[in-house]
Amino acid sequence: MSKVLVVDDDAALRAMFAMSLEAEDFTVAEASSADDAINFLKVNLDFSLVILDMGMPPNEHLPTEGIRVLQWVSECSSDINVIVLTGQEADNTSYQAILHGAFDFLEKPVSFSLLLSALKRASLFNKQVSKIETQENIRKLALDVEIGDGVKSVRNAAERKLLQRVLKETNFNVHESARRLGLKRENVYYLIKKYGVERDAF
Repeated sequence: MSKVLVVDDDAALRAMFAMSLEAEDFTVAEASSADDAINFLKVNLDFSLVILDMGMPPNEHLPTEGIRVLQWVSECSSDINVIVLTGQEADNTSYQAILHGAFDFLEKPVSFSLLLSALKRASLFNKQVSKIETQENIRKLALDVEIGDGVKSVRNAAERKLLQRVLKETNFNVHESARRLGLKRENVYYLIKKYGVERDAF
Protein backbone atom coordinates (compact mmCIF):
# COMPACT_ATOMS: atom_id res chain seq x y z
CA MET A 1 0.00 0.00 0.00
CA SER A 2 1.46 3.37 -1.04
CA LYS A 3 1.70 6.20 1.46
CA VAL A 4 1.25 9.78 0.31
CA LEU A 5 1.64 13.12 2.07
CA VAL A 6 -0.65 15.89 0.82
CA VAL A 7 0.90 19.33 1.38
CA ASP A 8 -1.43 22.28 0.82
CA ASP A 9 -2.60 25.22 2.93
CA ASP A 10 -6.17 24.72 1.64
CA ALA A 11 -7.75 22.45 4.26
CA ALA A 12 -10.80 21.67 2.12
CA LEU A 13 -8.66 20.61 -0.84
CA ARG A 14 -6.46 18.46 1.38
CA ALA A 15 -9.50 16.75 2.85
CA MET A 16 -10.97 16.10 -0.60
CA PHE A 17 -7.71 14.59 -1.87
CA ALA A 18 -7.33 12.52 1.30
CA MET A 19 -10.83 11.08 1.09
CA SER A 20 -10.51 10.24 -2.60
CA LEU A 21 -7.04 8.69 -2.21
CA GLU A 22 -8.05 6.60 0.80
CA ALA A 23 -10.88 5.20 -1.34
CA GLU A 24 -8.13 4.04 -3.74
CA ASP A 25 -6.30 2.26 -0.88
CA PHE A 26 -3.63 4.90 -0.31
CA THR A 27 -2.53 5.72 3.22
CA VAL A 28 -2.76 9.51 3.44
CA ALA A 29 -1.30 12.13 5.77
CA GLU A 30 -1.72 15.89 5.54
CA ALA A 31 0.50 18.94 6.08
CA SER A 32 -0.50 22.58 5.80
CA SER A 33 2.95 24.17 5.39
CA ALA A 34 6.49 23.53 4.25
CA ASP A 35 7.72 23.22 7.84
CA ASP A 36 4.98 20.73 8.72
CA ALA A 37 5.80 18.66 5.63
CA ILE A 38 9.54 18.54 6.33
CA ASN A 39 9.05 17.70 10.01
CA PHE A 40 6.60 14.94 9.09
CA LEU A 41 8.90 13.38 6.48
CA LYS A 42 11.85 13.41 8.88
CA VAL A 43 10.11 10.87 11.13
CA ASN A 44 7.83 9.04 8.69
CA LEU A 45 10.45 7.46 6.47
CA ASP A 46 8.02 5.07 4.76
CA PHE A 47 6.16 7.89 2.97
CA SER A 48 7.58 7.86 -0.55
CA LEU A 49 5.00 10.03 -2.36
CA VAL A 50 4.22 13.72 -1.86
CA ILE A 51 1.58 15.92 -3.46
CA LEU A 52 2.93 19.46 -3.04
CA ASP A 53 1.29 22.83 -3.55
CA MET A 54 4.05 25.26 -4.50
CA GLY A 55 2.35 28.44 -3.28
CA MET A 56 1.78 28.47 0.48
CA PRO A 57 1.85 31.13 3.23
CA PRO A 58 3.65 33.33 3.91
CA ASN A 59 4.35 33.52 0.15
CA GLU A 60 1.17 32.17 -1.45
CA HIS A 61 1.88 33.83 -4.78
CA LEU A 62 5.47 32.59 -5.06
CA PRO A 63 6.88 29.05 -5.29
CA THR A 64 9.38 29.59 -2.47
CA GLU A 65 7.67 27.39 0.13
CA GLY A 66 7.28 24.51 -2.29
CA ILE A 67 10.92 24.87 -3.33
CA ARG A 68 11.96 24.55 0.33
CA VAL A 69 10.27 21.15 0.52
CA LEU A 70 11.80 20.05 -2.79
CA GLN A 71 15.27 21.11 -1.66
CA TRP A 72 14.94 19.15 1.58
CA VAL A 73 13.78 16.05 -0.31
CA SER A 74 16.64 16.40 -2.80
CA GLU A 75 19.25 16.72 -0.06
CA CYS A 76 17.90 14.31 2.55
CA SER A 77 15.52 11.78 1.03
CA SER A 78 16.07 10.77 -2.57
CA ASP A 79 13.56 7.91 -2.19
CA ILE A 80 10.62 10.35 -2.23
CA ASN A 81 8.86 11.31 -5.46
CA VAL A 82 7.12 14.70 -5.38
CA ILE A 83 4.19 15.61 -7.61
CA VAL A 84 3.83 19.36 -7.72
CA LEU A 85 0.59 21.28 -8.14
CA THR A 86 1.06 24.60 -9.91
CA GLY A 87 -1.42 27.46 -10.00
CA GLN A 88 -0.39 30.97 -10.94
CA GLU A 89 2.45 31.38 -13.46
CA ALA A 90 2.35 27.67 -14.21
CA ASP A 91 5.16 27.79 -16.76
CA ASN A 92 7.70 29.38 -14.42
CA THR A 93 6.54 27.41 -11.38
CA SER A 94 6.72 24.07 -13.16
CA TYR A 95 10.21 25.01 -14.41
CA GLN A 96 11.32 25.76 -10.85
CA ALA A 97 9.73 22.53 -9.63
CA ILE A 98 11.55 20.34 -12.16
CA LEU A 99 14.78 22.27 -11.57
CA HIS A 100 14.55 21.37 -7.88
CA GLY A 101 13.81 17.70 -8.42
CA ALA A 102 10.03 17.28 -8.75
CA PHE A 103 8.98 13.96 -10.29
CA ASP A 104 5.94 15.43 -12.06
CA PHE A 105 3.76 18.53 -12.12
CA LEU A 106 0.06 19.18 -12.66
CA GLU A 107 -1.66 22.48 -13.24
CA LYS A 108 -4.50 23.55 -10.95
CA PRO A 109 -7.38 22.93 -10.98
CA VAL A 110 -6.46 19.26 -11.38
CA SER A 111 -8.88 16.40 -11.90
CA PHE A 112 -8.59 13.49 -9.51
CA SER A 113 -8.10 11.05 -12.39
CA LEU A 114 -4.98 12.93 -13.54
CA LEU A 115 -3.66 13.13 -10.00
CA LEU A 116 -4.25 9.41 -9.47
CA SER A 117 -2.44 8.56 -12.71
CA ALA A 118 0.54 10.68 -11.66
CA LEU A 119 0.68 8.97 -8.26
CA LYS A 120 0.52 5.52 -9.84
CA ARG A 121 3.41 6.43 -12.17
CA ALA A 122 5.48 7.69 -9.25
CA SER A 123 4.66 4.62 -7.17
CA LEU A 124 5.61 2.28 -10.01
CA PHE A 125 8.84 4.21 -10.53
CA ASN A 126 9.73 3.74 -6.84
CA LYS A 127 8.92 0.05 -7.06
CA GLN A 128 11.13 -0.49 -10.10
CA VAL A 129 14.03 1.49 -8.61
CA SER A 130 13.82 -0.67 -5.50
CA LYS A 131 13.77 -3.79 -7.68
CA ILE A 132 16.86 -2.65 -9.58
CA GLU A 133 18.70 -1.95 -6.34
CA THR A 134 17.80 -5.40 -4.97
CA GLN A 135 18.31 -7.54 -8.07
CA GLU A 136 21.12 -5.68 -9.80
CA ASN A 137 22.81 -4.18 -6.74
CA ILE A 138 22.80 -0.82 -8.51
CA ARG A 139 22.15 2.37 -6.60
CA LYS A 140 21.99 5.81 -8.12
CA LEU A 141 22.73 9.23 -6.73
CA ALA A 142 21.12 12.33 -8.25
CA LEU A 143 23.56 15.24 -8.21
CA ASP A 144 22.84 18.90 -8.86
CA VAL A 145 26.14 20.30 -10.09
CA GLU A 146 27.25 22.65 -12.83
CA ILE A 147 29.38 21.07 -15.56
CA GLY A 148 31.85 23.93 -15.28
CA ASP A 149 32.36 23.40 -11.53
CA GLY A 150 35.04 20.80 -12.14
CA VAL A 151 35.80 17.29 -10.95
CA LYS A 152 36.39 18.25 -7.31
CA SER A 153 32.96 19.82 -7.02
CA VAL A 154 31.29 16.73 -8.51
CA ARG A 155 33.27 14.45 -6.20
CA ASN A 156 32.30 16.49 -3.15
CA ALA A 157 28.64 16.50 -4.17
CA ALA A 158 28.67 12.72 -4.65
CA GLU A 159 30.52 12.17 -1.37
CA ARG A 160 28.05 14.33 0.57
CA LYS A 161 25.00 12.73 -1.04
CA LEU A 162 26.25 9.20 -0.40
CA LEU A 163 27.12 10.05 3.21
CA GLN A 164 23.66 11.50 3.82
CA ARG A 165 21.97 8.50 2.27
CA VAL A 166 23.86 5.92 4.30
CA LEU A 167 23.47 7.89 7.55
CA LYS A 168 19.74 8.08 6.94
CA GLU A 169 19.49 4.34 6.22
CA THR A 170 21.37 3.53 9.43
CA ASN A 171 19.52 6.09 11.56
CA PHE A 172 22.81 7.99 11.98
CA ASN A 173 24.67 4.94 13.28
CA VAL A 174 28.26 5.95 12.57
CA HIS A 175 29.70 2.47 13.19
CA GLU A 176 27.29 0.82 10.72
CA SER A 177 27.69 3.69 8.23
CA ALA A 178 31.46 3.25 8.31
CA ARG A 179 31.06 -0.48 7.66
CA ARG A 180 28.78 0.10 4.67
CA LEU A 181 31.04 2.77 3.23
CA GLY A 182 34.21 0.79 3.81
CA LEU A 183 35.69 3.57 5.93
CA LYS A 184 37.07 3.96 9.43
CA ARG A 185 34.73 5.57 11.95
CA GLU A 186 37.02 8.58 12.34
CA ASN A 187 36.77 9.15 8.58
CA VAL A 188 32.97 9.15 8.78
CA TYR A 189 33.11 11.65 11.66
CA TYR A 190 35.43 13.80 9.53
CA LEU A 191 32.97 13.73 6.61
CA ILE A 192 30.05 14.54 8.89
CA LYS A 193 31.91 17.60 10.13
CA LYS A 194 33.17 18.52 6.65
CA TYR A 195 29.67 18.63 5.14
CA GLY A 196 27.86 19.85 8.24
CA VAL A 197 25.49 16.87 8.28
CA GLU A 198 23.23 16.92 11.33
CA ARG A 199 21.11 14.14 12.79
CA ASP A 200 18.09 16.49 12.88
CA ALA A 201 18.28 16.83 9.08
CA PHE A 202 16.80 13.35 8.79
